[in-house]
Amino acid sequence: MGVPGGFDEGRRPVGPARAPAGGAEGSAAARDVIGPLTRDRVAQALTQLGYPLFRDAAGDLGAMWAQAVFHVYLLGTDESVLQVRGTWHRRLAIERLGEVLEMIDRWNREFIGPKTYVRVLDDGFLSVVAETSTPLTSGVSDRQLARFLERGVGQGMRVMRDLEATYPDPAARPPEER
Repeated sequence: MGVPGGFDEGRRPVGPARAPAGGAEGSAAARDVIGPLTRDRVAQALTQLGYPLFRDAAGDLGAMWAQAVFHVYLLGTDESVLQVRGTWHRRLAIERLGEVLEMIDRWNREFIGPKTYVRVLDDGFLSVVAETSTPLTSGVSDRQLARFLERGVGQGMRVMRDLEATYPDPAARPPEER
């Protein structure tokens, strides 16, 4: 299974998914019907995208890859905000905070999304998070939902690949003093 898309190697958005060749016109039209955002619809979309789906103890959905774990949340009192939040699989030593913040600041200035930030964990290590949030109060079609999920995961994976390139070895120790 490949890394989820959303962008080509030149970091340009990839066009919307097309209905399978020879598919019924009615099925393509059905994918454009607007309906409410629900966990079941999100789970169905993740499954159809071929993402490695899981459901945690709180009932929240997610998907796992080698470099990141992504959670999909429905936020707001009416659960109409779709949030895709990816967390890098490594933790960094607190002594790396300055350099990581510089990297994240560059990222947030250069790209519209995802919103990327650093969390200081209770044990003093750092965690890097990338998230996209999309308000869908008026509903969403299956095609749009799939696209929002692809965008959230795809953009988040770009951040994770940049982190992997910057920190190719385990980064849980402080940098060597010079």
